[in-house]
Amino acid sequence: MNKKLIVEDLSISFRTVTGNVKAVRDISFDLYEGETLAIVGESGSGKSVTARAIMGILAGNSIIENGKIIYEGEDLLKITEDQYHKIRGSKIGMIYQDPMSSLNPIMRIGKQITEALLLNGNHLKNKIEKLYNKERIAYMVIKRDIRILKEKISQNKKDKLPYKDMKAQISELKKQLPAAKKNMIEAKKEATKVVMKEYEEQKAKYLEEIKNIRLNSENLDEKSVKEKISKKKEELRRIKKVTKQEAKEKAIQVMREVGIPEPEKRFKQYPFQFSGGMRQRIVIAIVLTANPDILICDEPTTALDVTIQSQILELIKKLKRERSLSVMFITHDLGVVANIADRIAVMYAGKIQEIGTAEEVFYGPKHPYTWALLGSMPDLTSKDKLLTIPGTPPDMRFPPKGDAFALRSNYAMKIDFEEQPPMFKISDTHYAASWLLHKNAPTVEMPAILQERIDRMKEMTEEMKKELVEDGKQLV
Repeated sequence: MNKKLIVEDLSISFRTVTGNVKAVRDISFDLYEGETLAIVGESGSGKSVTARAIMGILAGNSIIENGKIIYEGEDLLKITEDQYHKIRGSKIGMIYQDPMSSLNPIMRIGKQITEALLLNGNHLKNKIEKLYNKERIAYMVIKRDIRILKEKISQNKKDKLPYKDMKAQISELKKQLPAAKKNMIEAKKEATKVVMKEYEEQKAKYLEEIKNIRLNSENLDEKSVKEKISKKKEELRRIKKVTKQEAKEKAIQVMREVGIPEPEKRFKQYPFQFSGGMRQRIVIAIVLTANPDILICDEPTTALDVTIQSQILELIKKLKRERSLSVMFITHDLGVVANIADRIAVMYAGKIQEIGTAEEVFYGPKHPYTWALLGSMPDLTSKDKLLTIPGTPPDMRFPPKGDAFALRSNYAMKIDFEEQPPMFKISDTHYAASWLLHKNAPTVEMPAILQERIDRMKEMTEEMKKELVEDGKQLV
């Protein structure tokens, strides 16, 4: 499977008046093409911060201390805001947890869905930029490197390179800047010439067709002639840019795709005229109009009731399958992702504690924190008292020296308070950061109550599979 997104050793802090908060600490994961990766953990574990870093929308007091976010071979942490604008929305889309805060309450739904299409739908401009993109990036990279070096000099914090070396690097980069700028301008001129020539040829073809319609209109009524000419003119405008009519057609199509009834009527309504579930569908529709490769869902069902939650989750599954999307699903509830996740990453205190396939994490969890999360999740068959997680998450201004979960764990050993555990390999797809997996650690089994629940879950799953097979045979 191809990797759509690669996150390597990402560390993010936030400046506060009482010290820096270590929100994300050296996390690494991959998002594969066509898969759903769920990131699960308590509030404050770093899930949403990771998503916002990928989108390039971190708060102003954030500090990206280390790491890479690789998308299409490029590190998103090093590109300019201008370059990010080409990726955000059109390549990587994001659905937020509160649909009302994502929508303008005094703007009609139709306008909100079509706004991005109209703003970014200049086809000629987009074609030109695509043709000279290589030269443009080369110029922007030099400017970016100069900016980064200047920031290092101004910060003057823990720099490995001496001040003079950095000044020399800036001087060398500035020498390269004029040639790079010249190459970019020349490439842009050439690209403009090619694109405009192609457009003029297409325009001449359409004008000729319109002329022929007028010449051969003897046997047609005036209304039919006007309609044919209007249709040809609309087709010509669509070659140049996304028209209002085209944007409306696409918006209604996407509204229908996300399950909004009577989209033609709903197109003219305001957000307050929609229910919570319908507003979330509108937000999803807005994201889908840009045809992104990656969809990040930041707790999209939190503000919705259970029935609507199920509908939205089924909708995301359907859209992922139909559009071949790669989905990153962020939630605090393992139950929400049980039926939609291909892989699950469990986060705590800014670190990934366990990652594996959904089956491995649900049926064979290895980290005490994953045990605690699963044990605190209610199910239909359990009559036992749910497990609780004692204590509170650590203060991330002062991260623990060892395993962050040690103070809340009944299975912590002395080493858990002294050293952070590495990621131990359980299988090719399953890893967990727990000293309990060390070859010299004592044998510790998961809580008996949790093991019983997992066994029941397995039995129920097998029974459901058998029923589906039997139903299939009867249909045949």
